[in-house]
Amino acid sequence: MTNPMHGVFAVPTTPYTEDGDQNLDALSSRIEEVLASGVTGLLGLGATGEALALSAVERESQIKTIVSAVDGRAHVVIGCMAYTPAEMSAQISNAADWGADAVMVTPPFYGGLEPEAVIAALRPVLTASELPVMVYNNPHSTGTDLLPDHVASLQDTGRLWSVKETSGAATRFRELCSRLGEDTEVFVGADGIALEGFAQGASGWVAASAWLLPEHCQKLWAAADGGDWAGAVDLWRTLGHALGLIEGDSAFISLIKQALSRTGREQGPVRPPLPTAGSEALATLLDAIADLERKHTA
Repeated sequence: MTNPMHGVFAVPTTPYTEDGDQNLDALSSRIEEVLASGVTGLLGLGATGEALALSAVERESQIKTIVSAVDGRAHVVIGCMAYTPAEMSAQISNAADWGADAVMVTPPFYGGLEPEAVIAALRPVLTASELPVMVYNNPHSTGTDLLPDHVASLQDTGRLWSVKETSGAATRFRELCSRLGEDTEVFVGADGIALEGFAQGASGWVAASAWLLPEHCQKLWAAADGGDWAGAVDLWRTLGHALGLIEGDSAFISLIKQALSRTGREQGPVRPPLPTAGSEALATLLDAIADLERKHTA
């Protein structure tokens, strides 16, 4: 399936009010700022968006808010993460009804299934999907590492748009690009190895960090995609440090939200059981961002 959706997809956080409700006005305002950077799209209701902490009603209102705020100016992908194939399919149908352009699914995230069992679970989901599907390979969270041959076995469903790869295996992006060919996009999913992924042929980047630093993330992608590798490496020396601080912290969602709040874009806390980033980690990240902005005006 050939599909033009590639480039940077920023992953929104879910801001909350003082009462603990979703702050959809704050979400819409940040969407405007992020789209102004030129990103290709948004991937809502991922882990960064605390998707598993939201009720069904909250999911619906957030999806509709994102679609409305984007208003056709970028692609909207929605995370449809669930344990059972039936629930994944139900979430996909809802996302389609509410205006999404594509969806993302993961292997069932409890039990450490063998790859063959995961493919057997995902096949009917992709086959029945009304929308193009991104398969998220995240072995650190799901306990299953989908290798290129596993992913390729889903291409015959006609709905495999892309794979989001976060295993960290040194040559995995190159192997995926070689095995999947031009009909399936390969996205970097681990912000700390974005440049390495681009160098191996990845055609996009699903970036939690692009919600915090959209201009710099977009600039990195544009340089690499345009063949300006010297410029990309120069930017990466500083940007990569900031992204590494985010990705290397188990409280990375809180870290992103607190950093945004420090700029006047109030996010509220993360919901339990997610951890809250410490003040030292936040100060270190803010120093790295200040250094990035001194050296690279977006």
